[in-house]
Amino acid sequence: MKVLRVWMRLLSFVVALLGVFAVNSARAQVLTEDTVWSGDINVYDDIVVPKGVVLTVQPGTKVRFSQAESTKTDPEYISPLTELTIRGTLRIEGTEAAPVELFGENGTAGSWGGVLIDGGSASMNHCTVRHAENAVQLFAGTVVLNRTVLNKNRYGLVAQGKGSRVRMDGTVIRENDYGQVSIGGAEIIANGSSVAANAKRDRFEWAGGEAASSFDLYLPKQGQSITRVYKDEVLKGETVWRGRVEINGQVRVPEASRLVIMPGTIVEFHRRDTNGDGIGENGLLIQGVLIAKGTRQEPIFFRSAEKKPTIGDWDSINLMNSDGVQNLIEYCQIEDAYRGVHFHFSNVKVSRSVFRNSYRGIQFQESQVEILNNRFYGNKSAVQGRDSDILFAGNLVQKNLRGVNIFRAAVTVSGNRFSGNAIDGLRIRDSGVSIRGNVFDGNRYGLMAQDTNYGKYTSNLVSDNAELGFSLKNIDNLEISNNYFSGNGGNGISLQEVRALIRDNSFTDNRERGIGIISFDGVITANNFSANGLYAIDLESSADVTAPGNWWGGERPDKVVFDGADIAGRGKVDTRGPSETPLPIVWPIADIPVDVVWRGAISTGSVTVPSGVTLDIAPGTKVFLGADASILVRGKLRAKGEPGRRISFTSAEPVRPGFWGEILLERAADSVVENCDFRGASWALHSHFTNLVVADSRFETNNGGIRFRSGPLTITRSQFKGNEIGIRSYRGVALIAGNEITGNEIGIFVREKGSGLDIRNNDLSANGSYAIRIGDFNDEDVKAANNWWGEADPGKFIFDARQEAGIGFVKYEPALTTKPIAAVKE
Repeated sequence: MKVLRVWMRLLSFVVALLGVFAVNSARAQVLTEDTVWSGDINVYDDIVVPKGVVLTVQPGTKVRFSQAESTKTDPEYISPLTELTIRGTLRIEGTEAAPVELFGENGTAGSWGGVLIDGGSASMNHCTVRHAENAVQLFAGTVVLNRTVLNKNRYGLVAQGKGSRVRMDGTVIRENDYGQVSIGGAEIIANGSSVAANAKRDRFEWAGGEAASSFDLYLPKQGQSITRVYKDEVLKGETVWRGRVEINGQVRVPEASRLVIMPGTIVEFHRRDTNGDGIGENGLLIQGVLIAKGTRQEPIFFRSAEKKPTIGDWDSINLMNSDGVQNLIEYCQIEDAYRGVHFHFSNVKVSRSVFRNSYRGIQFQESQVEILNNRFYGNKSAVQGRDSDILFAGNLVQKNLRGVNIFRAAVTVSGNRFSGNAIDGLRIRDSGVSIRGNVFDGNRYGLMAQDTNYGKYTSNLVSDNAELGFSLKNIDNLEISNNYFSGNGGNGISLQEVRALIRDNSFTDNRERGIGIISFDGVITANNFSANGLYAIDLESSADVTAPGNWWGGERPDKVVFDGADIAGRGKVDTRGPSETPLPIVWPIADIPVDVVWRGAISTGSVTVPSGVTLDIAPGTKVFLGADASILVRGKLRAKGEPGRRISFTSAEPVRPGFWGEILLERAADSVVENCDFRGASWALHSHFTNLVVADSRFETNNGGIRFRSGPLTITRSQFKGNEIGIRSYRGVALIAGNEITGNEIGIFVREKGSGLDIRNNDLSANGSYAIRIGDFNDEDVKAANNWWGEADPGKFIFDARQEAGIGFVKYEPALTTKPIAAVKE
């Protein structure tokens, strides 16, 4: 027995050594113990180094990564390519004499994912990384690159977010498509390093705007006592949960059984990790029916039971073969999971719920799926689905590592916002898809789509994505219409092997290109291109492209199109029949959640600019408003035209007073309106508690020009003509000076508390009833000296206390004796 014990100990020691000494191949796995690589290593699938684990790569090691773009669904992996993900520690210990090499087996850039640092740390010494999509990519964590070479990759170094820190000493980044990319405030310190000779760009930096500014979580009831405790159990028949339920095992609901969870219930899962892979194993398995229907006031919670919850503390709400009665998850908050909700062959509706701090919010396949009005925040991946019929509508997908990934499905994506996701907002592969009325902003890539046979992408706002708005590859029978691509860091759209009709879109203020074309077959027509950094269209392929009837921002097409006329071997862009004026583009969404610039010609219904958002309107822009349409501004409006390039706000049909509503500014601090024309409104400008500057503008043929409460307002050098009322003040504070207020029924109406007005140096002549009328509830005098009232006595054009006792006087003396110079100059 003693000898046996000695041999067993020796065997255990040898097994332990195998965990830290060299291996010559690596299959998909999460490393559960410190590991050492040496010699020749073949990596066939993804490797994850979790928190607390160290992967050491010894001098002279050659690590070959297989090309394995796949449909894998395991949430711990970030890229569909073969990747090395570091959440623990990576130590590459190359030397000058024996460097380490990481490379793709087929020798082409983008054939494997790269070294991805997701909250971990890496030190890479005397190492070469080749053939990756991103040689080294950080989402959070630290990397030290010492005497390292990143070359022949698509991207050399990519660092994203304020939690990413890179130090480079004697490192070379060259011969990649892109060299060094910094997004969202990442810190990169370089000493004696070189970033040069990269094909498309050496350095790319994108500070980006703030993604969706707030994210409200549900709040649980406090002080609930534990009502039930489960280990590994089966719940037959109908079970109802309420109060606080604690789970320390796998709870199964078999076929023909139902679990009903009442509003306000808290379901907590203890962490159990028997295999040491860092992922909890406790959860629910539903083979019958799940009804978890909370309310806004009493949501249901599924969360970790640990005192210090962490991502992946518990497994999932699993639904398997539950495809009869629809399973319902409504008004729930699901957090700290491996996969919040995971289902196969099931019929599931998830609505008005919150998914946060999980490896994946929702994952499914072969199912009927409705995902409506949910919020996904701070997950490694928000949603992954495949081989299903999907309605994905009204959701906020914000600040996840990856957003939504759909494969081989029939999917409708409408009315969502994909905002601030570190990699992509929405990724579509091999699917038939309708993408309508969404907002893509602040992601690295807004939409990535490939290998699809048909689709329609329409009426989306695609703005402020760090690199590409839409990245499209190998797609046939596609329509892209009525979208607004603005302010993206690289291209509005990138096209490779795409056949499509691209019409009625606006491409403005993209940092590099409106459309970048690697290869394309189709027609690009009736679009607006203006103020893109490099080119409206950049054609790289040898095939010609048809692009008739577009507006090129007032430029000659050959000045903003880069093609075979500029470099030999490229095709030509046929720009015949260019529009001389901007083409009306229908504004795609009702709420504008991100700073944006309107250019060209915008046709719109009612829209809202929320607090914290700025709407800039560029000189020369024409805004056409539909019947009863209004623009509500709670953020900021900057409509700054120029002489000869005035901004116009007018009706979409022949102008008549009151056709469209108003531009209402509610506490829209520091808003500016200059060199603008307003026609056909009920009230052109309606301002509440807003410090507003209006200058050099025209208000004609409206029911009213400007009405305001409080202020302060400055209204100068503007013209009010042909309105029922030019200006209407209620408890206002304003300087009204140097304007032409003539030909209205009433020039200025002071409803109440007019002592805060200073009206001077205006032309107030020739109004129908009154130049100034004091309202019945105004008991204060109004300062109106030094104005021109016409040739007659000013008192004839004023209604004040002289006509009605108890209201204020208009103090008009002295009056100007000559007519002022016209307020608005051409």
